[in-house]
Amino acid sequence: MSRAIDRVVLACLLGAALLVFALGVQHARAQSAQTRLTDPVLAEAFNRVSDRLMCQCGCNEGLRVCNHQNCPSAIPMRREIERQLQAGRTEDAIVQSFVDEYGLKVLSAPPASGFNLAAWVMPGFVILAGLLLLIHFAGHWIVRRRSGDAAPDPTIDPELAERIERELKSVDG
Repeated sequence: MSRAIDRVVLACLLGAALLVFALGVQHARAQSAQTRLTDPVLAEAFNRVSDRLMCQCGCNEGLRVCNHQNCPSAIPMRREIERQLQAGRTEDAIVQSFVDEYGLKVLSAPPASGFNLAAWVMPGFVILAGLLLLIHFAGHWIVRRRSGDAAPDPTIDPELAERIERELKSVDG
């Protein structure tokens, strides 16, 4: 029963850690790029498009969150998004125009097809494998700790260990 409780507590701690991580990622995404668009519908579309693209200055940031002052990449890309939105182009068409110009590296998330599918699937496998290993080793550690079957320390002389045991029994008795 106690072993099951330990696993539940461990699972709760892992869940809490994942939740904190997810909230941190969401907070980072909540930042908004500067846009000159005054129409709220276009401004929302601007945010959605810029979330789908990466800045090309080498900062490895999303276009929406690149904060380099006078960035030679982000500013022209943002102005191009604004121009295309005002011209009535769809969000997918705008993203495709950037892919045509810069290649797939401009996308903030790789397409879920072909070899790029591994970028979507592998993190889940790695996290699952890590959790299984963590549960396995934590379970063994807990069982070993409870059973008291720890191996004797090979650096202690057996005669000395026996003497210590006798003296502990005489004190307890």
